[in-house]
Amino acid sequence: GLSAFLQDYVVDKGVSVRSLLEVFSEHPSLSASVPDFQLLPLLKHHLVRFYRNRPKLPAVNTIEDVVELIKKSKHIMVLTGAGVSVSCGIPDFRSPTGIYTRLNEEFGLDDPQQMFDIEYFRETPELFYSFAKELYPYNFTPAPSHAFVKLLEDNGKLLRDYTQNIDTLEHVQGIKRVLNCHGSFATATCIKCNYKCDGKDLEADIMAKRIAYCPKCSDGPHAQQKEAAGSASHSAGTAALLGGSTHSGNGNDNDDDDEDDDDDYDYGVVRGIMKPDITFFGEKLPDEFDEALLLDRENVDLLLVMGSSLKVAPVSDIMGHLPHNVPQIVINKTPILHLNFDVQLLGDADDIVAYLASACGWELRHP
Repeated sequence: GLSAFLQDYVVDKGVSVRSLLEVFSEHPSLSASVPDFQLLPLLKHHLVRFYRNRPKLPAVNTIEDVVELIKKSKHIMVLTGAGVSVSCGIPDFRSPTGIYTRLNEEFGLDDPQQMFDIEYFRETPELFYSFAKELYPYNFTPAPSHAFVKLLEDNGKLLRDYTQNIDTLEHVQGIKRVLNCHGSFATATCIKCNYKCDGKDLEADIMAKRIAYCPKCSDGPHAQQKEAAGSASHSAGTAALLGGSTHSGNGNDNDDDDEDDDDDYDYGVVRGIMKPDITFFGEKLPDEFDEALLLDRENVDLLLVMGSSLKVAPVSDIMGHLPHNVPQIVINKTPILHLNFDVQLLGDADDIVAYLASACGWELRHP
């Protein structure tokens, strides 16, 4: 894998990044004045491309081969995406009827991913809260695909489930060895003061499609109205004591200047808004992700990708961190063309895992 390669050659053996680029780059043209550490991102880019070109294992070709692999494997790494939750009533992201298409149609966003951009959330949280109800794990039941991952765990075969989903249905299913790569609705944090709470505390706001404000910061509209009313009352009292009056609204007053000053004061001010602990674009994945992957890559003997198009890094780069001799299988509605999987089982994930479970001699129980 990429991390192990860099550790072995750059850290332990002291091979220069420049020398490695001459091997992995087709047309290296590097200025001698550029220091080694500045070339490291470029080396990583070329290494990712190299690992993505992993050759297919010639002995793994059919669904029968997949069944045999599942039977004999003891450390199966599972990577689940939005496709495993579609049958639960939770929309996926990139299909023609998915979240991004709907966001584009309903809100006219140039880039629908803005809804999950941390800077956009700071400025326009109402966009996220107007749509969060569609994603919130309210009264959803896990799918057969979740039950299949639990079967792997119950049979002592699950190394870990790396889920890209934020719906917490793995936890509802009772899966213990699960890592929420992109966080979840289970908890929430204030973007201003870092106050934390249970995700359930935001449920009423999410279901009502209104912004959830931090109870500690008191930046909500009610608090602002109360503060404004108190300020106006204080101003009126002071004016009365001085024999003057409050603002009369005549044409000689600088109304526009006052409004502009208020706008300047508010611009860029971080409000105390609660954000579910979902990893947005522009935020780093939890350290647990890197730590778990570093450990698991030494033990994994089979990779199962379920319901993911593998378009979002760094989770999409997991395959590049695994030894090339580890079989890689994908279960998905549509084929994945930018990576070399040994077998792609295409169709409804729930139907496919039901067949796999039966072929392994397991009973897939699902309500």
